[in-house]
Amino acid sequence: MPAQDLARHIREHVTNEEVLMRTGSRKLAYTVTECSFLLTGHILRLPSHRPSKVAVSWTPDDGKRRGCPKKTWRRTFQEDLTRANISWEEAEHTAMDRPLWRQAAAQCPTGTGGNMSK
Repeated sequence: MPAQDLARHIREHVTNEEVLMRTGSRKLAYTVTECSFLLTGHILRLPSHRPSKVAVSWTPDDGKRRGCPKKTWRRTFQEDLTRANISWEEAEHTAMDRPLWRQAAAQCPTGTGGNMSK
């Protein structure tokens, strides 16, 4: 869609929601969360000896050290699962059925990662 169609006049104020509606797009947060769900489904389907599968389920014994981020990818994903009313065990079971997991990823709520807004 050409930029001329989005704003007729330079002084015309067009909100982000209006631009998304006119272009048929969706918020970036939805796309990021859906991709995160799809990646996690891939990791959960891996055999248990694979390093990425081990890393997802591993919890450090000594806790968070100074300088490490407070919010990890796993915690962010667990928050997304909680928002979607899915437990970690249900996610591991559902991820084995790819069509069902893709459907869950498409219907997942908006992401929380970092500074993303709802």
